[in-house]
Amino acid sequence: MLLRTLEIPDAHGQLLNAVVLCCFTAPPVERRFLVYSLNEKASDELVKIYLTSLEGDNLTLSMCDAPSETLTAAAQVLKDIFRDACSPDARQTVETYKLIDLTDTDILCSAANTHYNLKISDAWLMCLLHYDPQALSNTQPLPPEQTVISTELTIPTQSDPTEGLVKTIDKQVTSDDIEASLKSLIASVTNHKQILLEKHVHMEELKLQLEQREQLLTSRESTLIEREKTLAASIQLLQDTENQLNGIMKF
Repeated sequence: MLLRTLEIPDAHGQLLNAVVLCCFTAPPVERRFLVYSLNEKASDELVKIYLTSLEGDNLTLSMCDAPSETLTAAAQVLKDIFRDACSPDARQTVETYKLIDLTDTDILCSAANTHYNLKISDAWLMCLLHYDPQALSNTQPLPPEQTVISTELTIPTQSDPTEGLVKTIDKQVTSDDIEASLKSLIASVTNHKQILLEKHVHMEELKLQLEQREQLLTSRESTLIEREKTLAASIQLLQDTENQLNGIMKF
């Protein structure tokens, strides 16, 4: 399967590294939704995941606000997805949900604090990452004691849309892969920032050189103006002297 990562801003605009878990349609509300993880632990047994509504065409999708009742309905559909991901006897139908492939789709991200969040077990998370409705016979059932999803659902109250950068990593997914991918992405972003900093320093040096050249040209221009004034004064003096001589020669 494809492990896709996004850069999603927090409430202060700081970019967070997110792993896309799945995208699905929810027929009861006729909308598309994205589920992702920021690799956050909610407790020893639970991790936090996020749910957000999407709008747009097949080439570009944007995270957007949705009414609380819509998000609650989507969360119920997500529970069905988890149930099928963790069971060899999936009951997926077009009436329940449909998973969407985002391989060739650009995603415009809004702030994470505006998204609906849930708490699930690590086992549920791994089952979802490996969920393939076309290969249900290879799916292992989840032990009953692990099939728990937290009822602590948080609905955001405000939004802060911003454009994000979508990156795709083609590899088999494990918990170690997720951590390695996030570390690699952080290193890439750090390197990119260093390159931008070096370019900024170079641009500042060029700007300083340009300012120095402008100052030199301004100084030379001032010198030429003064010389022109001096020359004009000299010419005027010569003309006055010539007029005086012409006056004297008339007598």
